Amino acid sequence: TVTNNVADDGHTVAWYDSKDLTTITKDGSDFVSKWADKLGSGHDLLQATGTNQPKWVLNYGVLFDGHDNYLKTLTFVWNQPEMVYAVIKNITWVAGRFMFDGLNVTNQINCSFNGVTPQFVTFAGTLDANLRNGDLPLDTFGIVRALYNGANSTNQVNNNAAKSGSLGSQNASGFTIGSNVLPASYGNIQVKEVICRKSADNAATQKSIYNYLATKHGFATI
Repeated sequence: TVTNNVADDGHTVAWYDSKDLTTITKDGSDFVSKWADKLGSGHDLLQATGTNQPKWVLNYGVLFDGHDNYLKTLTFVWNQPEMVYAVIKNITWVAGRFMFDGLNVTNQINCSFNGVTPQFVTFAGTLDANLRNGDLPLDTFGIVRALYNGANSTNQVNNNAAKSGSLGSQNASGFTIGSNVLPASYGNIQVKEVICRKSADNAATQKSIYNYLATKHGFATI
């Protein structure tokens, strides 16, 4: 099944699903201190400091305020080829702000706002303008696919044409969402679901995972 392609093929390192409340630890005001990997790997997104916690919003995922909100895993093995699928919305565009990143300054596989609004770029040590993507309008959810695979890297929004380029050879070694690795450059974003993979998924696997996300979150399938 589509879900088994995500969960059972051995290539998913983390899966964050805002609709699965068994994976969300939040307080009475819905501020999130833990967003657990629903596969039970322990690669959980954590935030112990109250002011830095994003907010879970019914039907709209996890909201990062762009001021100081972020979640971060502990270190784990995650090397290229790496692939991220994210159902995500950019609320405010500010150049240099981040949607997600790796674990620390030597382990960056990031996705950040770059160029002119609403463009973002993916990066793993090298900035390639060919990987700038303007296909995610502000304040609109989209399905972002980002492959970190050296000279054979791509990113894509929904079923628009993929951008291709060379983004470097850095490995993530963990995952940060809502900020860069420092943290410092916070993104004002909303996130419904993220799937992190340790593979360069072929077209059939990408289609299967994409259609699972599309059906669940109200997009057209491909």
